[in-house]
Parts: sequence; structure tokens; C-alpha cells
Amino acid sequence: MIGSFKEMEKKRQAFNAERPGLKLNHPVLQSPWLAIAASMLSGVLLALSFPGWSNATLIYAALVPLMFAVQSSSLKKATCLGLLSGFVFFLLSLWWLTALRDKVDGVWMAGCVFLGFGVLALYCGAYFIPFALAVACGTRRWVGEKLWQNIRFMFAVTMVWVGSEYLRGVLFTGFPWNPLGVSQYANPTIIQVAEWGGVSVISAYIVWMNAGLFVTFRQYTHGSRSRKYRPHYELMIGILPVALSVAHGMNVLFNKPDFYEPVHVALVQPNIPLHVSWDDAKDQETIEILAELTSAATRLEGIDLVIWPETALPDFLQSSPACRALIRDALAGGVPLLAGMMDYQVSENKVTYHNSSVLFEPDGEVAGTYYKQHLVPFGEYVPFPGLMSVFTPIEADFGGGTESTVFPLRGRPSFSALICFEDTIAPLAVKATRAGARWLVNQTNDGWFDPSSESEQHLAHAVFRCIENRIPMARCCNTGVTGIIDAYGLVDRKLEPMTKGFTTGTLYPRPIGMEQTFYTRFGNLFAKASLGAGALILFVLCYNRRRKRESDEESLS
Repeated sequence: MIGSFKEMEKKRQAFNAERPGLKLNHPVLQSPWLAIAASMLSGVLLALSFPGWSNATLIYAALVPLMFAVQSSSLKKATCLGLLSGFVFFLLSLWWLTALRDKVDGVWMAGCVFLGFGVLALYCGAYFIPFALAVACGTRRWVGEKLWQNIRFMFAVTMVWVGSEYLRGVLFTGFPWNPLGVSQYANPTIIQVAEWGGVSVISAYIVWMNAGLFVTFRQYTHGSRSRKYRPHYELMIGILPVALSVAHGMNVLFNKPDFYEPVHVALVQPNIPLHVSWDDAKDQETIEILAELTSAATRLEGIDLVIWPETALPDFLQSSPACRALIRDALAGGVPLLAGMMDYQVSENKVTYHNSSVLFEPDGEVAGTYYKQHLVPFGEYVPFPGLMSVFTPIEADFGGGTESTVFPLRGRPSFSALICFEDTIAPLAVKATRAGARWLVNQTNDGWFDPSSESEQHLAHAVFRCIENRIPMARCCNTGVTGIIDAYGLVDRKLEPMTKGFTTGTLYPRPIGMEQTFYTRFGNLFAKASLGAGALILFVLCYNRRRKRESDEESLS
């Protein structure tokens, strides 16, 4: 009996050695509905990790369901499931865009809002496809019991993801909204490594940890753990970058150098409702709100600068006596004013409009002007106007600036302005810092989308611009989030969103002679390297997959 049992056990072990774990044609693993549900689950978990829900810890496992859904699948299936997962993520995390339906006139324009929102979510979702393809090909080729091959897989999918994320931020003028790393903006110890590689570094170790979890779980579902005990090396290696970043962040935060030369600012949040059509009564209401809040702010002692949000002035300064009177009255307190406004230039009978930021000295002289460089498609200009103008209510295109402006501030460190979503464009903050700005201002009007999660997501991106360049930022918004971000990403917000008022705060600008961060000097070097490595990895994986398929077909024939 004992001998028979031993023989049976040997046969069982031999069978497991030849066919580890669950067969690939297992009905559960083959179920298309389960794969669809898993890919959608990843999209939901990713969205839950961002402001709006703010369950940031979920993101460290959010990609695992998608990875199981596409493991060893066909390229066609991986493409569809990757696109579905990305579409669900952006559909949920960018839902605030649909608030524009209340800011446009007519059923047609409201329909165009939803159409544009769907197209944008689908377009952004397409950047999940390279990752899905890398997982599908890489799992079949590498994932198993060999540690070095599993690590190779983890590296490959991480590079592909980071490269795709970077490409989304630069292609067709770029839409770098909600890269994975932004979800961690409220965890200051984790994100201090952004001074080396930007938000892409945080995205990288999020994907790395997801890949480590996937490899570990797969060793159970595919039976490689049933034959012998093996430590969870992949899981430990997956967690290692997060642990090291926390240790680095604690060291940075506990050993911050002393910054001197404080700048005291007053940030005006007028909370002006937005409408498509403006009339004289609404313009006058806006002027009165700005005058009231600015007068109260300038009565405080020690204020070095008053800041208004983006396009705070309701009319063009050149042609509006009421706006010129408002500026004159606002400067009566003897404090410089940085005003967001629409501006225009006339040359050779051609009018060019600008979204601008203008610094006024107390005597009324203009100390500097900045024209917004990165314009919003369909909001400030219409691409392919002959074809696309019917889908947007804007009647005239804005012109973009070409340079960062370093504003002088009497007796205080100079600064640069970023308008609207420009604080989501990392190279613009780098450009301003290199030009000599020692602190930043972001003037924005998130009232187009508030109340929603958009304003908190917008703030989250600004946090990384500060860490990447070790430079503080004052954010002045029409509806919020208004406040101060220090050079380490810590946010001081004293004014509730969707309220009228002003707040004061103190920034400690970057000291003269302080060495620039690696990111300021080299920009998105890590992301660019990831794009190159990811493209090469994906090409090799897909090419080898195709050759193997052709070889199998020849052997069968």
C-alpha cells in the first residue's frame, strides 16, 4: 500500500511539473466577461485613487486586475481590454469636464461637451494599450519561477507605462492630466524623489509595485507555489522603491534648509459665477467684488503683492474706463498688483488676443507682462477651425506667448506666473526656474468646473512643480483651491473653495546660489529614457511574439 502511494505521488509530482497550475483553457480564465470586468475594475480602482475619492493607497494594486485580464492573451484582446480600462479610468476621473454643459448655450453645444468628453477619455485611454500589450507578451515570455526573468518583466512593463504616460503629456500639444504619480500628492514623504525625475518617478514605482504583486499572485494561481516553498522575492523587490522613497522623503523633510527673504502675499478669491454671455450689470458686480476684497487686503501691513486670479478683469483694460479705474483704486494702498486679464495687440490691422498676467507698480506703471504659452484646445483656440469651429462656442482664437516672464518685485525675490492649466505642464515651471524665477504664481479660473474634483486635481499637479524645482508657489483661483505650496509640496490653504474672500500667506523663495535640482537641470530625462526603452521593449516583445506564432503555424503545417 505504501509503495503504491509513493508511486502515485511521483506521478502526481511529474504531472504538476509538466503542467504547472491551472490550464490556460480553464473556463474561468477563458471567460471574456471576467476579463472585461477585471479590466474595468482596474479603471475604477485607478479613478478612486485620485482627488475626488482620494483613496491613494489603492493605486499600488489597481493595475493587477488588468494584468490578469490580459496575461498571455492575443494582441487584439490585450488592445481592447487595455483601451477599455483606460477609457473607464478617464471617464470617471475627468467627469468634471461635463460641468461645461451648464456654461454653454443650446442643446447642440451641451451635446458637443459630452461628445468631446467621450472622445478625450477614449483618446487618453488608448495610452493604456502599450502597457496591456507588454503584459500580454511579457507574461508569456518571462513570468514564471525564475527571479531574474520576473524582474525583467517588471522592468519592461514599468518602462512601457512611464513612456506612454510621458507621450500623452507631449503629443499633439500634450494632455498630462492625472499621471499615476499625482495620486500621491498628499503623501509628502513618498513624493520627494520628484526632484530627481519628476512625477514620472512616482508613476514608475507605482507600476513596479503592481507588477511585483501580479507576479507574486500569479505564482499561486498558476501553481508554481504548490511544489515548493519560495520566498516572495518579487513582492519584496516591488515594495523596495516605495520604502526607499519614504526613507529619502523623511530625510529631506527632517533636514530642510532654512529659507530667508519671506514674501507676504494677499490672494483674492472673488468666487464670481461664470456665464457665457456677460452684460454691464455682471461686469459691474465683478468690479465691485474685486475692489472690496483688494481694499481690505491692502489695509493689512506687510503685504508685498496682491494677486488676482486668471482673467479677473471683466473687460479689456485698453478699452474699459471702469477697469482702468478699478486698477487705479486697487493700487491706492501702495501695494503692487498682479492681475489676470485678457489683453490684445494690434499690428498690421490684425488683432491678437492673449490670456495674460500683468504686474502693476503702485504708481500705475506696468512692471511686466506674461502671455500664456500653453493654450487649451477648444477653449482658447480651435484646431482645424474650418472643420472644428462648429463644436465650440469660442469666436476668436487666442495667441500664445513664447517666453516665461520673470517679474521684478521691489525689494523682494523675483517670480514667474503660470496661467490656468500651465502648472500641469512641468517643462514650463522648469523654464521659468531656469530663467531666474525664485517662486511661482499660478492664476487660474476653475469656476468653469467647480464645484467638482477638478480643482483638487489641479492643485495636486501644482504640488509636483514645487518639489521638482524646490520652489514655492502661490495659487490664486476664482473659486479655489487658493493657497500656498512650499518647496516641499506642503499645502497651506486657509480659504474654503466656492467662497468669496481673500487670504494672506508667506512664501520663502528659493535662495540665491542654491543648487538647482537634477530635474530643473535635466527636465524629463527619466521619462524620455523610459519612452525610448519602453518603445524598444515593446517592439522586441511583439516581434518575437509574431515570429513564434509563424514558427508554430509552420510546424503545424
